[in-house]
Amino acid sequence: MSVRMSTNQLFSRGLNPMLDVQKAVSKTQEQIATNKRVLTPADDPIAATRILQLNQELTDMKKFNSSLSTLNSRMLREEAALSGISDLQQKAQELVLQSGNAALNKEQRGYIATELQSVVDSMAQLMNSKDASGEYLFSGYKGSTAPFEKDAEGRYQYQGDEGQRFVQVGPVTSIAANDSGFQLFMNIKSAKPNVTVSAGTGNAAVPPAQVSGAQVRNAERFAQFVPESAVIEFRPVDEIVPPGLNYTVKQISDGRVLMQNVPYVSGNEIEFAGAVLRVQGRPAEGDTFVVESSNKKGLLEGLEDFISSLNKYGDNTADRTLLAESMKSTISNLENAQTQLLQTRSAVGSRMNQIAATQSANQDFELVVRTALSELSDLDYAKAISQLTQESFVLEAAQTSFARISRMSLFDLI
Repeated sequence: MSVRMSTNQLFSRGLNPMLDVQKAVSKTQEQIATNKRVLTPADDPIAATRILQLNQELTDMKKFNSSLSTLNSRMLREEAALSGISDLQQKAQELVLQSGNAALNKEQRGYIATELQSVVDSMAQLMNSKDASGEYLFSGYKGSTAPFEKDAEGRYQYQGDEGQRFVQVGPVTSIAANDSGFQLFMNIKSAKPNVTVSAGTGNAAVPPAQVSGAQVRNAERFAQFVPESAVIEFRPVDEIVPPGLNYTVKQISDGRVLMQNVPYVSGNEIEFAGAVLRVQGRPAEGDTFVVESSNKKGLLEGLEDFISSLNKYGDNTADRTLLAESMKSTISNLENAQTQLLQTRSAVGSRMNQIAATQSANQDFELVVRTALSELSDLDYAKAISQLTQESFVLEAAQTSFARISRMSLFDLI
């Protein structure tokens, strides 16, 4: 039985194998050019899937390393700021002790007060330090808000919050990226009970009224008030005659009225239970201010109180006794603040050690991942070149054979 083949079939049967060999040669050449064994998932589906996973791990590792670098920069800046504040604390302590010299008069103590104020201003500047991206280090979650700003009376008030942010530096590892200025510089154990004030969250006045100057004026009366809290509530104008803005002070725990329907004058002192404060501006009816007794005292607040004592007390025996008591409390507050600062610096040092250890671990892990990736995707050059030589030889032989066969004709035999 004879088989007939058309010229087209003859050429196709010769050409298709050559094209397959040519495709294999091109693929091998591409593998050699890219140094990649797996060019498409079809080359090795299992290896291709694993290669994608390893590349994703390297991408995640790059992000973690970037976070570690940024975090380390923040920790270095925070450590520098805390070191500067610690030095200023020691300077403040020296000035406070110097002011207790019995040979100094009121005028000379005033010079010390001026120098101490410059120390306070320098502290506040360091407390308002920023990181490389311009965010404040000690504002908690409120990174765009300066943590310490002066109020209407020229005293520093904390404007941040108590938040502490964390940065993820590994699949299951996070490191604190900041320390709240409240915990570090405000939440310090006080030698004596203290008073703190805050505006109610629902206050409606525009612009909002400001509260400042809170301090204990009569320690004996205030000791009887501790640990209570009170609220100053601004009442409707028609509750007094003649009508006008007024306030009532109530004890929070039992609602007992301490002061009722007192006419309000912006900037005038509000005094009760041995504490004194000032509200400035025009509060709206229903606005409130919370007054709390506390055993905490801010670092700057304690120094500002002592500066006020230096400027206020004279040279008589009674004033010198009061100044000595104020000095004793201030020294105790500074020692407590120094303890808090040392604890925080220790925590910062621990985080820096953790950052260094994590960076080292990430480098080791990255080496393992890249080694595994190389084993899966990198090309064996010797094997590839040998394969290319073989494929090229086969292609050349096929081309030569096809060229000869395609020229064969019966007319050559006639």
